[in-house]
Formats: sequence, structure tokens, C-alpha cells
Amino acid sequence: MAPNDIHSALSAAVEEVLETMFFSSVLASSNTPEPTGEGAEPVFRASLAFQGDACGNLGLAIPIHLAQVVSSGFLGMEEQEVSDSEVGEVVGEMANMICGSVLSRLESESTFHISHPELGLPELPVRKNDFEVVRWFYVGDGGFTISLGFSPRK
Repeated sequence: MAPNDIHSALSAAVEEVLETMFFSSVLASSNTPEPTGEGAEPVFRASLAFQGDACGNLGLAIPIHLAQVVSSGFLGMEEQEVSDSEVGEVVGEMANMICGSVLSRLESESTFHISHPELGLPELPVRKNDFEVVRWFYVGDGGFTISLGFSPRK
């Protein structure tokens, strides 16, 4: 897989998932994660692994406020009505949907097993030999980062 193909598939997957499931649009994206400094908003994380013809992991890091915004869109509720546990479930499902969409774009004839998302933990580490793509997406109420790592085939 060429890096440009992975970046394109990731961008298309995020745009599709956000528009169809979260009623939100990507306004900008970058290959460089948004810089964070002192006093930056706490970030909610979801990580999952996938196995199949290609193996690897996907990590999602999203500021807590933005996680509440996208969760309310997904659930059709007001932001203040969404509980912390619901936000966690929605962030995990968002990571799951993006991962599935990316993999179906890159390996459309393959079958994959995607693990249940791990929530609130640091992103899964990517070993030195793995290929990793990191993209930042801005949706108006803030931005979030997706990292996608592929393990070498054995």
C-alpha cells in the first residue's frame, strides 16, 4: 500500500462516517497533528487493532468537548443530555466505523477482525518497523487526530 493511497482512504473514510453517522462535515485536514500546548483541553482516546490480510491498529484522539458534540449528533440528543459513558461508547464506535471504512477501501476483497475499542487509554503503540499515518481533521467545533499503523506481513 502506498502512503498516498492510505491518506486518501483515511480522509474519504472520515468524511463519509462523519457526514452519514454524525451529521458533521470535515472542514480541513492535515498530515500533521494539531499542536497541543500548555493548558490544552484533555483528550479522549479510543484504540483498536485489526487482523486479516493486513494487520495493525487505529487510534483516535479527540478533545472531550468535541467528543460530546459528535456524540450528541450521533445520538440525536442535546449535548448536555449525553452522559460520559455514552460519549465513551460513541467515540469507540466512531473509531470502529472509521477503521472498517478505511479497510474496506484499501482491501475491499479481504475479511478483517476488528477488536473492541479500548477507551480512555493512550493510543496503541506502533512498533518501529510499522508504517504509520497520522491525520488531523477539523470539524468546526474542534479537531481530532487519527493514527493508522500497519504491521509488516509475516
